[in-house]
Amino acid sequence: MMKLVEVFPRSRWISELKAREKKAAIREMLQLLVTLGDMDADDSKKAERAVQKREGQGSTAIGKGLALPHAKGCPFIDRVLGVFARTREGLPFDAVDGGLVHVVFLVISPEDKESQHVEIMRRIARLHLDEKTLRFLAKSETLDSLLEIFKEVDDSFA
Repeated sequence: MMKLVEVFPRSRWISELKAREKKAAIREMLQLLVTLGDMDADDSKKAERAVQKREGQGSTAIGKGLALPHAKGCPFIDRVLGVFARTREGLPFDAVDGGLVHVVFLVISPEDKESQHVEIMRRIARLHLDEKTLRFLAKSETLDSLLEIFKEVDDSFA
């Protein structure tokens, strides 16, 4: 099974989002995938439409400052891609608890990787159970410590 450390390597982290609203944040995260060569600009637009379609079914901001925008079944990619981002200021994301979002995990997956997509979403959702960990993810000055949290979650599923 895929691990958080595989889907969200440090190269795919945004330590402080520039965006101040949901659509711009998703676009900024997808742009990082373009910059890294994980997808081209056209595929980024397709991914954005797929994520926005999913957001239209109900916000993926699940409360406690955490959002999980995602899209599965994307035929234009060949592996599960993720971006981890945070914002100290917080963004309006239509969260179920009405609060601002400080931690965002974007997940895009191809048609043949649905089980991996679900597994990654389960691992991220595990973080939702611990408000202290979410606060740490949002505010930690040392990014290496964030990697340790991802490893701990991965190990809890081993």
